[in-house]
Amino acid sequence: MLKGTPTEDHLARIYYELAERGAACIGEKRPWPYESMGTDALFCLGADMSRYDPRLFGLLVAFLDLHWRELNPLSIRSNYESMQTPQAIAVMAEFLLGQEGLSDEKRFFLEFLQRGVEPVPVQLYYHYLYTPGGDLMLRALEAPLFEYKKWGFLAREAPVLDEAGRQTAGSRDAASRRNILLRLLEERNRIRMVDYLAALDFGISRQQALIDMRSIKGIRLTGRGPGARWERAA
Repeated sequence: MLKGTPTEDHLARIYYELAERGAACIGEKRPWPYESMGTDALFCLGADMSRYDPRLFGLLVAFLDLHWRELNPLSIRSNYESMQTPQAIAVMAEFLLGQEGLSDEKRFFLEFLQRGVEPVPVQLYYHYLYTPGGDLMLRALEAPLFEYKKWGFLAREAPVLDEAGRQTAGSRDAASRRNILLRLLEERNRIRMVDYLAALDFGISRQQALIDMRSIKGIRLTGRGPGARWERAA
């Protein structure tokens, strides 16, 4: 389905095609090597392309969230064999399965997209996004979002589901949270609980943050109230 690394023209064109189908984006009708296709096939092509463009990934998650009733899950699955990584769609569904108040109908739809799909061998989700050995790559390896990690991918870019409120989706498992906490302590020596919560985009409760902090050996709480800090024990 994907004919090589997408160019700037190809990405502009898929944004245009998605906008024509109701996605909240703007593109341009530039030339590309793909024939006219239905929305389901376009979504699958976009999923493969999304590994080269985090913004496209977030757009497709939001599109799936809002337009899932207009998509045919059987038609989408019929494209899996021709995709490079159908697991990309499983990841998109995973971000939406974490929503509060999810209806049974929508849950069944999303789970059907994942049914029978095996995780990939561990690898970065995004191609050419990080400088090899750079800080961003290290952070993706140390603390990937759970939704990527479950399907074998490593990445920390959270899709935005609510543009107006800039609400992001995604969560981190205990291992990723621990790595983030250790990095904070290494960089700053003394941190507040809010520093840790902010590093997690306030994606966990204060109670869970306290449990996480107490699980780290060699650190202690000093002070009380607003002046309380966690620091490495002498």
